[in-house]
Amino acid sequence: MTVSPQAKFETVVDGIHFGECLRWRDGLLYFVDMYGDVVKSFDPATREQRVVGEVFHPGGIGWLPDGRMLAVASEDKKVFEVGAEGNEPYVDLGAVAPGWTNDMFVGRDGRAYVGNFGYDLFAEEMRPTQLIMVDTDRTVTVEPGELGFPNGMVRRSDGKLVVAETFAPGLALFDVGADGHLTPAGRIDLDDDLTPDGMCIDAEDAVWFASVLTQEVVRVDVDGNAERLPVSQNAYACM
Repeated sequence: MTVSPQAKFETVVDGIHFGECLRWRDGLLYFVDMYGDVVKSFDPATREQRVVGEVFHPGGIGWLPDGRMLAVASEDKKVFEVGAEGNEPYVDLGAVAPGWTNDMFVGRDGRAYVGNFGYDLFAEEMRPTQLIMVDTDRTVTVEPGELGFPNGMVRRSDGKLVVAETFAPGLALFDVGADGHLTPAGRIDLDDDLTPDGMCIDAEDAVWFASVLTQEVVRVDVDGNAERLPVSQNAYACM
C-alpha cells in the first residue's frame, strides 16, 4: 500500500447538495445531485451546467444502446428513463431490493446491474445483499454472490464486472455470461479502514474508488496493489 502526498485540487462545480455517480459521455461530465433531486451535465470547456433530468434521490445513471438515459430512484427502488421532457418508468425493483437501490452499471448491450443497501441503513445492522440484473427485455433477476453494501461498478477489459463493497472493504469480481448473468470470480481485499464508494476505471484496467470515511481516492491495479491519495473532504465518487 502506497500513500501519495496531498494532491492538488480545483473546484469546477459547487453548490451541490450531495454529488454522486459521475460519468463521462461525449465530452461531458454527468453526475447526480442526490439531495438536490436532479441529474446534471457539466461541460469542462465552457463550464456550463445543465439539468438533464429530475429524479427523487437519484442514484446510478447509465445509457441504453440507443442513447436513452437511465437513472435509479434510490428511495423508491425504481429505475426511470430520464429526459428533459420528463421521466418514463423503466422497471420497479421494490419486490426484490431489500434496501434502497444505489449505484448502477449499464453495459453496452443494454443490460443494467443495480446495487442496493440490503438493509435499513438508518436503523439496522449491515446485512449482505446481491446485485439485481435488469435484462434488455426488462426481466429482473437477483444475481448470485453476497456483497457487503455493493456500490460503484465498472467493467474491465477482460469482461469482469468489479463491484465496490463499502462496508466489507473489498472489490468483488464477477464473470459475465453471454446471457448477462453473473458468476462470482474472486475478490480483492482492501485495508479494513477503507470504505469504497463510487468507482471508475483507467486505461490500464486499474480501478479508482472514492473512500468516504478516510477522505481519499484510491487506485487499485489488477494485481491488487493500492495507492491512496488523500483529498480535502469526504469523497463519494470519482471519474
